[in-house]
Amino acid sequence: MKMRNCFFITALVFTSFMFAQSTIEGTVSDESGNPLVGANVIVEGTSLGAATGVDGDYTINVSAGTVDGNTVVIMASYIGYKSTSASVEVPVGGSVNQNFSLAIDPIGLKGVSVTALGFTANRDEQGSSSVSVAAADMTRSGESLMANSLAAKASNVIVHAQAGDPGASTSIRIRGANTISGASQPLIVIDGMPINNSTVYGGGNNISGGRSAGTVQQSRINDLNANDIESVEVLKGASAAALWGSRAANGVVMIKTKDGDAGRVKMNYKRTMSYDEIHERIPMQDTFGQGRNGSWTTHAESWGDRISDRAGGADEVESSGQHFVSEDGTFTQYEIITKNSKDTYVDENWNLAFQTGQYTQDDFQVTGGDASKTFLFSYSRLRQDGIIRNSFYDRDNFRLNTKFRLSDKISMESKASYTYTNSNRIQQSSNVTGLMLGLLRTAPDFDIEHYKGTYTSSSGIEYGGRQRAYRRYMGGSSSNPIYNNPLWTIYEQKAGTKVDRFMMTNEMTIMPDDKTSFVIRAGIDAWGDDRSWFFPIGSSGSRNAGVFAEDALTNREVNYDFIARRNVDLGSMSLNVTAGYNWWDRAYNRTSFNISSFLVNTDKETVNVNTAAEASTVDNGKLFIRSGRTYALLSLAAMDNLFVNFSGVSEEHSTISDPYFYPAMDLAYQFTDMLAGTPLSFGKFRLAWGQVGVRPSAHRFETLAESGFSYSAYSDPLDVSLFGGGYRVDDDKGNPSLKPELKTETEFGLDMRFLDDRFALSITSYQNNIDDMLINVSKSPSTGYDTQYMNAASMENKGLELDGSFLLMNQADKALDLYFNWAKNENTVTDLAGTDVIFLGTGSVNSVAIVDHSLGALYGTGSETDDGTVDGTLILNEIGFPQITSLPIVLGDPNPDWRGTIGLNARWQNFNMNVLFEHSEGGDYSPRTQWVLRRFGTTAETGNFIESTPMELINVDGDTIAAGSSVRGTIHDFGGGDVLLDEAWYRHGIGGGFGDNQAYNFAVKDATFSRIRELSLSYTFTSPAFRETTKLSSVTLRWTGRNLWAWYKELVGLDPATNQAGVANGFGLDYFTNPSTKSYLFTVSVNF
Repeated sequence: MKMRNCFFITALVFTSFMFAQSTIEGTVSDESGNPLVGANVIVEGTSLGAATGVDGDYTINVSAGTVDGNTVVIMASYIGYKSTSASVEVPVGGSVNQNFSLAIDPIGLKGVSVTALGFTANRDEQGSSSVSVAAADMTRSGESLMANSLAAKASNVIVHAQAGDPGASTSIRIRGANTISGASQPLIVIDGMPINNSTVYGGGNNISGGRSAGTVQQSRINDLNANDIESVEVLKGASAAALWGSRAANGVVMIKTKDGDAGRVKMNYKRTMSYDEIHERIPMQDTFGQGRNGSWTTHAESWGDRISDRAGGADEVESSGQHFVSEDGTFTQYEIITKNSKDTYVDENWNLAFQTGQYTQDDFQVTGGDASKTFLFSYSRLRQDGIIRNSFYDRDNFRLNTKFRLSDKISMESKASYTYTNSNRIQQSSNVTGLMLGLLRTAPDFDIEHYKGTYTSSSGIEYGGRQRAYRRYMGGSSSNPIYNNPLWTIYEQKAGTKVDRFMMTNEMTIMPDDKTSFVIRAGIDAWGDDRSWFFPIGSSGSRNAGVFAEDALTNREVNYDFIARRNVDLGSMSLNVTAGYNWWDRAYNRTSFNISSFLVNTDKETVNVNTAAEASTVDNGKLFIRSGRTYALLSLAAMDNLFVNFSGVSEEHSTISDPYFYPAMDLAYQFTDMLAGTPLSFGKFRLAWGQVGVRPSAHRFETLAESGFSYSAYSDPLDVSLFGGGYRVDDDKGNPSLKPELKTETEFGLDMRFLDDRFALSITSYQNNIDDMLINVSKSPSTGYDTQYMNAASMENKGLELDGSFLLMNQADKALDLYFNWAKNENTVTDLAGTDVIFLGTGSVNSVAIVDHSLGALYGTGSETDDGTVDGTLILNEIGFPQITSLPIVLGDPNPDWRGTIGLNARWQNFNMNVLFEHSEGGDYSPRTQWVLRRFGTTAETGNFIESTPMELINVDGDTIAAGSSVRGTIHDFGGGDVLLDEAWYRHGIGGGFGDNQAYNFAVKDATFSRIRELSLSYTFTSPAFRETTKLSSVTLRWTGRNLWAWYKELVGLDPATNQAGVANGFGLDYFTNPSTKSYLFTVSVNF
């Protein structure tokens, strides 16, 4: 009986305890509603807390008599995200729900960073300069190309899409220019393995102008799917990147792809739909027709008659003579006797060439596993139609990432991906078969629609397959239209590329004890790129007789790392020792063929169009590079506030004569405790110094033989290919003493956080000197050589960077976060070993290296001034017009004075808004497209009509225009009084056109701009009721706009991000480059 009573009392007490216990439960997710697994949720001031599970949910059990019945503060935190707190009233014997949505730390001033070897480290203990870009910030932009999503996300990291073509290459420039002749792009490392990010020109691209014309090429970094990325770390300083030796002068971009999550299988599906429009369009005139001197003719220019003065109605034609009939038979054009029609086609022609581009991207991810193994599989399908009709870019991505814990001491991971892309590019730039050249030079009174058909001569002879363009409006007996009709460029010419790429990294980690680890990595990156170019008979220029070419490019890179790490506890100090060896091998091959002078007029891409030996060429290029790096890193931490790293790399490289050593060090000192009681919640001083390099080009040690040469200086030129080919000693002398370019950089910095970490600010000042830069130095003719490749030049950069954020509000149901960055970089070429100028591109205005100027300085003929510089006072002739210089001069500096961005991230309940504003101050840009079009008279600036001149005026030819005259032109004062800029100035003066007889100082503009880079709005459905009803974890709807608005100080009708030369050391130039885009995106993301 006593036992029974005792049991009853015990059960009653236990039951009372159970019913009295309270719980706090909820979920922790990111701003897109994705659950954060492993987030910490604690009750402040107590030992109560919990970690989130696989669905991001948590439960905190509150024992009776602790905090039940009270209001407590709950805080949720997760690495890389901003902690969020909420006040919760804990019921007695009940449950309360509190969900958290954590905002990403915008610039990564707190949390973890990724080092050069791919390991994570505490950012607060690092003395070198790097910046994190959150994966959510990248995917939110909705860019179809991964590299473009990095734009404006970090200080002194300038990212530009080189054109608006789908799949176009991306330029990434970190802390200015770091080499003259070497590769300009940073090293890309994915999951610890360096990958190839080349943008290969040459081969078939040279048919129509190489990198300065032809078609845009692709950056291999964009083979990666941004939705597979977990984090991106940009290593900007030499100290941070030094372990990569001769590959790190341009900085390093460390990318980590996503891992699988343990727990039940989870799936995510996301669909993004984008609608793309032309960002900027050059204003065109539709007031004056084709011709010269105010009369309609078939000349190339549009300085003809005033269209409104025509009689109207149909043109008077000779209907019994020569004529053109379109391919579909719906259009006939006879010889024009009198131009009567007032119709203009500027917008219609534009719309025939351009469209609203669009893409659809479907992303599917599935992840799962348990404590010993996890997996992530993803598939992405992108289908993009460009803003130029018939251009497209299709990409399929497959990825499988796995992790296995084989025992308590051994783990393995494998990350493999396959990418397939297929695209068609449209010819552009300095190229008579290019789209923009043909379109923008076309007269406003010419309709481009019926571009192909049959020309019949006055004697009745028919010429089929003729191209009709504005300079040959009936096609004509000649098959050369001089300039392509834009529709011929779009629909008849082809420039396809198909890429297969496989990347795989395997890593094994062995931990004999909790302080020692050995890491073995092995990776391969292999791709093949099959490119084709097809110009049918009737294309303009040298392609007129037909050209078919193909390039087969293959690249294979393997990488091995063997790393040992040891932590040593020394009491008040700790020591981490890392040592390793890296072996890297690259093999590249290009095989190209070119067939010209088709024997039949066909649209078939086949080698049978002409089988004659003299009509075909085949060439092959190979590249073999290998390196071995032995490296060591010593990390010392003392007194919990002093952190020092020393590193060194000894590198043997197949392009370097002797092994080279790259040292580096960095120091971080936390001074937070020294300012206790102030608003400062964290403070750190940083100092870093390091050396990195740029390797020489391959196969330059010895003087080799060359073929394919010709001698044109004789009255009877000699081309060796006409005599069965041959070889000669190369006129570029080899150099057995080559060594890498050496960049030595010192930086100082401060990282501070205030107001309980709500306000964060990072300041970095740096200076680097780049010595032994590799250039081709001219040799005396008596040596028997033209040039020798050697270490001869030097250059320097210095700059200042600011990164910051201000958490204005952070509550459970609302948050407001401001983030910003600002940077300036000053670049100067200090020595070229006696070489006057090195040309980095082509064209009458070129991008060059010249001593005492920034790399990329714009260079060409200009106007004479009193001090011989472009900024001097103009020296005018006797009638008040400028005079051209006899030699080229420096016209401008394309490097901006400074750049900055400011962003705002707001959240209210399940709504999120993000806006990113960008400004670039200063720098120069040469829009040569518009300069040349001044000669052609097609742009709005040449379409001005003065009904009555207010005074007597004089033009550049010295002709006097009486007061009260009606005249086409503008009145301008160069400093000597008003003059008339009319057809004479633009068409055959120095105010518009080609060649080195132009005043190009007027063709250089201030590139200052402001723009809304991104604007996004989203709403996430993730309430318990929604989850219960739909059985889904969350659904997010998002709208994003890119480049929605822009302001330019002087530029009109183009985006200064575009670059005629593509990804190159030369920049700041436009010449009929395909335009950039603005986009509107809609995304739905579903978590199952």
